[in-house]
Amino acid sequence: MCGGAKKAHHAQEAAKRQAGIEETRMRQEMEAAEKRNRELAEALKPVPTAYTPPPVSSNAMLGSASVRPKKARKTSSLGASRGISQLRIPLNVGQSATGGTNLPT
Repeated sequence: MCGGAKKAHHAQEAAKRQAGIEETRMRQEMEAAEKRNRELAEALKPVPTAYTPPPVSSNAMLGSASVRPKKARKTSSLGASRGISQLRIPLNVGQSATGGTNLPT
């Protein structure tokens, strides 16, 4: 080997070593970044709270005892008018000595 070839070979070997060093450094940086990301993801996970009961369907909450059948409008309005008529004060019931209405004056 000549002097020039030796220098080129040494330069090539030095470049390979340098490339290996940089590759190792980059791999270590990537592993450290992945570790930080895993720790961050773990920190951002929601903290479990106290016991939360499972959701209940609306049909189960209503129950059959509390649900009333719908009344017809005619029936409900008749009931209201019957109640009102019982509260009315009849006029001119019986004859008074003065012969007028039974309204107080």
